Formats: sequence, C-alpha cells, structure tokens
Amino acid sequence: MGRSGQERISRVKSIERQKKKVKTTGIDLPSKEISFQKWWDRVPFACYLLSTAGIITDVNQAGARILGYEQEEMVGRPIFSFILPEERVEAKKRFKQKLAGQPVPRVKDRIYLKKDGSKIYMARNDRIERDRQGEPVSICSTMVDITDYKKIEADLKATEERYKDLVEKAGIAILIDDRKGNVVYANKRYAEIFGYSIKEIKSFSIFSVVHPDDLKRVKSYHQGRFLGKKTPGRFDFKGIKKDGSIIYLEVVSTLIKRDKTAVGTQSYMWDITEQKKTEAALRESEGLYRSIVEHSHDGVLLIDENYKIIYSNNELNRNLDYSPDEILGHDFRGFLDEESRLLVSDHYIRRQRGEKVPSRYEFNVVRKDGVKRRVEISSDVIIDESGKTRTVAQLLDITDRKKAEELNLEMMKNLRRALDSTINVIALTVEARDPFTSGHQRRVADLARMIATEMRLPKDSIEAIRSAAIIHDLGKIHVPADILNKPSKLTEVEFNFIKAHPQVAYNILKDIEFPWPVAEIIYEHHERWNGSGYPRGLSGQDILLEARILAVADVVEAMASHRPYRPPLGIDKALEELVENRDQLYDPDVVDACLRVFTEKHYTFKP
Repeated sequence: MGRSGQERISRVKSIERQKKKVKTTGIDLPSKEISFQKWWDRVPFACYLLSTAGIITDVNQAGARILGYEQEEMVGRPIFSFILPEERVEAKKRFKQKLAGQPVPRVKDRIYLKKDGSKIYMARNDRIERDRQGEPVSICSTMVDITDYKKIEADLKATEERYKDLVEKAGIAILIDDRKGNVVYANKRYAEIFGYSIKEIKSFSIFSVVHPDDLKRVKSYHQGRFLGKKTPGRFDFKGIKKDGSIIYLEVVSTLIKRDKTAVGTQSYMWDITEQKKTEAALRESEGLYRSIVEHSHDGVLLIDENYKIIYSNNELNRNLDYSPDEILGHDFRGFLDEESRLLVSDHYIRRQRGEKVPSRYEFNVVRKDGVKRRVEISSDVIIDESGKTRTVAQLLDITDRKKAEELNLEMMKNLRRALDSTINVIALTVEARDPFTSGHQRRVADLARMIATEMRLPKDSIEAIRSAAIIHDLGKIHVPADILNKPSKLTEVEFNFIKAHPQVAYNILKDIEFPWPVAEIIYEHHERWNGSGYPRGLSGQDILLEARILAVADVVEAMASHRPYRPPLGIDKALEELVENRDQLYDPDVVDACLRVFTEKHYTFKP
C-alpha cells in the first residue's frame, strides 16, 4: 500500500474516533466527518493534506484558489513545487526535520508561486499526524495569504510596530454548535479568547460566555436562523471570560445543513475589545481623534461629491507645500498631473456609482514648486451624519520607494547576466575536457527547456532546468580523459568513476547561492522513476521534477549523438527508448511531453 493510501486510512480512523466522541455526548448532530468537511470547504484560508514525502493528497477550495489552480491540478504534486525555487532545498530540509521530531526554528512566512508566475507571501502552520508508534503518517497544513501585510510593512514604516502587533496578535476563533447551542467543536483560539481550556469549553453552551446584557439578542439570532427568520450574519456582542472580565467579540455565523435540514451553526469569531476601547476613546474626545490624524505620517484628506477638499491634515499640506487655505475648498484634481487627473476621475466616478474599483492605487501629485511626487492612495466612500457622500483618503508618498525598486530591478538584471556568464564559462570548461561530446550540455539544455515549456511549468522552473542542464556534466572533470574517450566498453571500476559525477558536481555547486536548486537538480539527474538510478536510488515523486525532465533530455541527446564507443543511434531510436521505458525508468508525463515536442512541434537539435 502506498503512502497516500495509508494516509487516507489514517484520516478515516481519525474521523471514526471523533464520531465516537460525538456519540458519547448524546448530541443529535451530523457526524464530525461532515462538519469538518464543510469547515474544510468553507474556511477562508488555505488547507492542505500532505503525505510524508510532501505530496499534496488533498486541498480545499481556498488553497487552490489562492494559488490560481483547480484542486485537481494540485493534488499529487509536491508542496515544494509551489515554493520559490531558491527556498525549496531549505524547505525540504525543514520538512524532514519536522517529521523526525527535531526542533526547527519557526519561519513566519514563505514566498509561494501562483500558477501565473506571480509571487505571494503565505503564513503557514503544519500539524503532523502520527500513528500509535509515533511514526508520521500525514501532515495537515494551513496557510494564510499575508501578501497585503507584507506590502503594508514595506510601505508604512512609520507605523510598522503598530501593524506588526496587529498581525502577530490576529487570530480566528472557530466554533461549531448544534440547534440547542451546545458546543460541538471549538478550536484553541476560541478557548484562549475566554480563558478556558479546550476540555472546559466543550462542556459549555455557546450562551455560557455571553454577557447578560446581550444574551437575549444572541439567543434570538441563534433561534431565528433555524426558524428561517432574517438575522444578521455578522454582529458583535459582549462576552464574559473565565475570570469574570468583559470582552467584545465580532462573529460571523452560518447554518450547517444536512439533507436541507439545519442541524447546527458554524461561526468565526474575533476579539475586538481593543477596537471597542479605541472607538469609545475616540467618541469621548474629538480633539484626540484630530490630534491622531494631524500627526499621522500619511496624508489624510476628505473630499465631497464635487471633488472639493473639505479637510486635509498637516502631512498632506507639507507634502504638497501648500497652506491649508490654499488647499481647502479647491478641486483635488488641480493638484495632480494631467494623466493622473483622468485616472482619479475614473476611479472616483465608478466608486460613487457603487462599482468595484481598486481601493489602493498610484498616481502623481504636483507640488507647489512644480515637482512631481508619486503617491499611493487608499480611499473609501462614507456617509456623514447629514447623509452626504464623502470620500476619505490616505496618501502615502512612495517616490523614494519607487526609485529604490527601479535600482533593485537593475541590480537583479546585472546579477542575472553575471550568473549566466558564470554558468556558460563552467559549461565551456566541461566541454573542453570532452571534445567528443562538445555541445552536448547545450543541446540537452535546449531540449529540457522545450519539454518544460510544453509542460507549462512556471518561468522560474524553466530557467532552473536550463541553468542546471547546461552544466549537468560538471562532475565529469574528476573522470580521467582516457575513460571519457574510451572507444570500448568500460570496466566496472571505470563505470564507477563515471557514476560518481553527479555527486562531484553537487559537492562543487551546493554552496553556491543560485536562485534555483541547481545543485540538487544535477545531483538527481541520473535517478530513475523506478528507483534503479544513482547515486541515491530515489524514485517517483521523490525526484525533483526538474531533474526528471533533465534525465529524459539527457538520454535522448546522448542516444541521438555520436559517442567514442558507438555511432549515433538517431532520434527514432531514442524516442523508442522513452516509449519502452515510460513509467519504468522515466516519468510518464515528461516522456509524453518530450514526444509531443518532437512529433507535434517538429523539434530538431541545433548543430
């Protein structure tokens, strides 16, 4: 039985154990399996089930959507293939250490690649499921897209600590209850909010933690849902902690149905006590509110329905180099360049009509001295106490950041050119020792790139394959020239010299900080699908996909080309080798892609 089969059995057993626990409570509820499956499909964050090899065995809708894939496209692929290439080796190492029970420093976030090649930051948490002997059988991984938080950290350095504190303390409490309000499931965060242990909270009714002031209202919402009444899906209430203190909570609740019958509710809850305190403080002191806005490091303004500025704070006045009298009452568009006026007008009109427009975008403002500055705006439409429509906006000067980004981009281009030059020099060094196979690495690299493109791999993966392929025989520099050029069959000792070249190349390249796992790809390019390869006898998905592609391209080019010990066998013979050993020596998907490259794309090796 394969790993995925064992993991499914383990998961089923786990669910059965949870079913028994629910039965002992006497609650008339759908099984834990159904409740958790609905939770799995509905939670707004990514959830993955992984095998102990890091292969995705299941993914929820949010997990696939965040990375731009369909669920079935992700199942069966290594989770590492979605990680930024330069972080994959380190991620694999951490993964193995976790499975072995070794202490691993926490990584707060990691960069993942979406299907379209774009990058996002994900905060990740893994839970390892083990059997009775303590052996790992599967991993449940939850991830949250924190790309926006990363942008906030970079853009708003003046308020970095405030936002950092917000992110670190953020947490979602998850609750499932029955028609009577009895707790069926509560996660750790829910228990922490109220100061109880998980065991204590499971013995409660959900109403046990509601303050008497709000108890009647919360009960009416809960009961009203089951009666089909229109009730708020999102509301807040006062709660009571174990120590008697009062907290404020915001909750989103929806019905759980089985066979169209409502049997319970599932809720997501946030502690908004600090927010409530802030709101109360702001209501008590208008002067304090104005002081906060006036001393903000972001420009703040309020615009009426005719683009007239009715309020601007000190930071905005300073950035534009105008006095308040020169700004208030004037058309906001008058402080923009011509191109930006059209952009802002379009966004403003569409937002007023209720259309969906970006809440954050960039444009140019023009200072009093005529100098242009690049700003990022974040705005929202509000209704004031008199019922009039207003737009409140924050403007962040990002001119210096833009210049730094352009400089960084140019530096990256220069580094990439230098890296390409280094790789080409290494390739020429290898070919200089083996003139009989001159051009072999270049031809393999070109074919490998074509196969990867046919398989629609991300651009970074394609570049990783090309870079590894063009120096994949680097390790042969340790092989004596008379063995490389021997025109007859090699002895066992001589062949062992040849077989050591992936290890030699890996030892040379492993400490070089390539942006991709070049050393690992070269290390594995002689491994085979059925485990019969060398040097480590890896098999199947344990071999990097890039290495599997390189292996196929290497075999095809070698068979089609001249060697000291034989004449060229030709492309047809090479493709026959792939067909005969498809799903034995070579990854079937890679073989199929290679065949299409030759038969449908009419690929030929360049001289």
